[in-house]
Amino acid sequence: MTDRVKGIIESINIDSEEAIGRVLDQLDTLSKLTDGEKTDLAAVLTTIFYHDHAGKPDMTRLANRAEKQIARFGEAALGTLTAELTDADPESAAHLGRAIALNGEKAVAILLDTWNNKRDDDFAIINIVQALSYFRSDAVIKSMPEILVAAKSKNHQVRAAALYALGKLALRLSAEAFDEKLRLKMFDTSFNLLSDSKPLVRKDAARALGKMIKKGILIPCQRKKVFKAFNAILGNDEQHEWDNAFIVRHEACHFLPYCSEAETLADKYRQSYRIVSKRELCDKTFHFAIEAPFIANKLQAGQFIIVRPHGLSERIPLSICGWDADAGTIHIIVMAVGKTSSEINAMNVGDCFTDVVGPLGERSHVKKHEGTCVVIGGGYGTGAIIPTARDLKALGNKVIGIVGARNKDLLLMMDELGEACDEVRPTTNDGSAGKEGLVTDVLKEIMDREKVSHVLAVGPVPMMKAVSEMTRADGIETFVSLNAIMVDGTGMCGACRVSIGGETKFACFHGPDFNGHEVDFDQLVKRQKMFVKEEKKALATLEI
Repeated sequence: MTDRVKGIIESINIDSEEAIGRVLDQLDTLSKLTDGEKTDLAAVLTTIFYHDHAGKPDMTRLANRAEKQIARFGEAALGTLTAELTDADPESAAHLGRAIALNGEKAVAILLDTWNNKRDDDFAIINIVQALSYFRSDAVIKSMPEILVAAKSKNHQVRAAALYALGKLALRLSAEAFDEKLRLKMFDTSFNLLSDSKPLVRKDAARALGKMIKKGILIPCQRKKVFKAFNAILGNDEQHEWDNAFIVRHEACHFLPYCSEAETLADKYRQSYRIVSKRELCDKTFHFAIEAPFIANKLQAGQFIIVRPHGLSERIPLSICGWDADAGTIHIIVMAVGKTSSEINAMNVGDCFTDVVGPLGERSHVKKHEGTCVVIGGGYGTGAIIPTARDLKALGNKVIGIVGARNKDLLLMMDELGEACDEVRPTTNDGSAGKEGLVTDVLKEIMDREKVSHVLAVGPVPMMKAVSEMTRADGIETFVSLNAIMVDGTGMCGACRVSIGGETKFACFHGPDFNGHEVDFDQLVKRQKMFVKEEKKALATLEI
């Protein structure tokens, strides 16, 4: 054990939240750890998982931080984690399993090796199956044969755990990960266990089938069989009495709408929301192309979508940076600033969003102008101005783009914006690219040299406010895209209300683009800060 980690290890006290927090903060500052140091640190961090977290939300958040810290140790920690996993209690096994699952294909191989060595230990098998259910990588498909065998175990808890994993992976993985032969085995195994003698097994069999149907990996005849079986469980036909276990009836009732014959009519309108491409633009910021043909065919510049990456995620609004109606894809830029955006950036090609709603909002104000049109993007707001710039140019306008960032590495989508504009002017705070300064400095230069008739600014509120103030004196038409807090996205809840010219408007329904000279930016800033404390707490509990 090296001196630099010895002190950290000796200072940890699993009964002190403050001590655990200090240790995790120290680990964030360490770099170039050796494999031995990683192993030593992983061994001591796992002790946090065994603490009784009941009624202690701060301790739960620390355990979740420890999960992610251990996962960063990579392959060096996997041996320690799997050794702990096989003997861990259910709550601790969940933490260990999530940390293991972050390591992808190598972790799958190690878990399967451990499974082979622990075949006679039902307790260990249950924990291994649980860990496999946390994977989001298609590499976990290699474990499916073992999981299907476990579903036929003599131990009903092993059978239930295997069924639970089948359902969870059906939702987590891309539909394409399951070939026809595997889908048939998953269906047959789960369907046969609907008649198991143990209610726990029947419950997880019903849940697994429901999730397979929800993901769309069962064919119509299989869905009809499940529809009939669920009706029998619920006592909806005269030939069968209902299942005497409420937990089984509850699952059948919940998933029955997904497998009814009426659902087949909706299949033609269902979109997969599958990620077809992902590329990193800069630190914590990614560009995604998502399969959503019906949305792609209706989108207009300035409109947005609301997404939910997973079943338990919150719904967040995202701007559209482009789309391809022929390919049936929509394009977004996501910067990880909170829990849900971090969950999205953890997704990979082949993963599917649970929900995508759109197009929402009104189209950008686009027309032929006498003077120059200037579109301004700050940070990831750059992507949102590209569709509008393209539409303005298509109408014969001269379009100049301005992009602002702290440094050259944070300048986004410059090539794409260049294709939509006649000229693009980058600015950086440190002068590492383009003009040193702010977007308003370049805007002032353009206003001084030629007539500007229209300005669109999308980005941080201070930037949009500064642009609006600069153009006010000359009466230049200026629009800004307001990133207010949203819930339903249709104007019903009122959460995104903003003050425009003294009147209350809803950013989701009347916007998101508004006359920048009429926006009450001070009120907007106050409303944006309403849930900062809660957002930080949510981010601290981020799981895989």
